[in-house]
Amino acid sequence: MKKIKKLSPAESELMDCIWKMPKRITVREVHNRLFPNGEKAYTTVQTMMNILVDKSFLRKQKIGMVNFYSARVSREQAMKNETRSLVASIFRGSFGALATHLVKSGELTSAELDEIKQLIEQQEKNEGKRENE
Repeated sequence: MKKIKKLSPAESELMDCIWKMPKRITVREVHNRLFPNGEKAYTTVQTMMNILVDKSFLRKQKIGMVNFYSARVSREQAMKNETRSLVASIFRGSFGALATHLVKSGELTSAELDEIKQLIEQQEKNEGKRENE
């Protein structure tokens, strides 16, 4: 089975910023947006972005003297990968066990439960249409 690459919390913070930005972004732009008061060093952000390139979350393109970065993985794909990893390690590969846990946990609001019910109903309708085709 292919190992799923995961984001650390600090890497997730950088990716959240990058996903919200235009197609290409520099280390300076990420640093200025996330750490306007210099809470982290520029070189730390640069190192983390290069790690994200190595992990295939970002692509890097050098134009002149400047490196531009862009997301190679969408937020949705990263969420899918993280969820698969969680399900594989905690729920023995069962998405149903994850869903059961979430519903029974008491952590979901009534609005969230209603949204999940609607999603399930829509999925069941879609499955029914596919079976009848």
